[in-house]
Amino acid sequence: MANKKHGTDSYILGPYKGSAANGGRPIYVKKYKGEDGKWHTTSITKARHEYEQKNGKVAKGKEVDHKDNNHNNDSKGNLRVISKSANVAKENKHRAHKKAK
Repeated sequence: MANKKHGTDSYILGPYKGSAANGGRPIYVKKYKGEDGKWHTTSITKARHEYEQKNGKVAKGKEVDHKDNNHNNDSKGNLRVISKSANVAKENKHRAHKKAK
């Protein structure tokens, strides 16, 4: 478990193995107390979590991208922030290239 601190307004558990829906990428589970005073649960990819730990929060509508398309390579030099639309276009291009082989 990582960063688990009970008695605070948020904590993070994981990493856990991701599902087939996210390509099996490792995820962290984040629990936090919202403005309504209730506890909420969400997940975040390991790459995004590690990027945000080193560089601060990623803006809304942006995603953490693996420059070399290797989702197991979460090294600092391989991660960058790009728009969601640019990331989707890059993934589609990558998939089309793999399919053509």
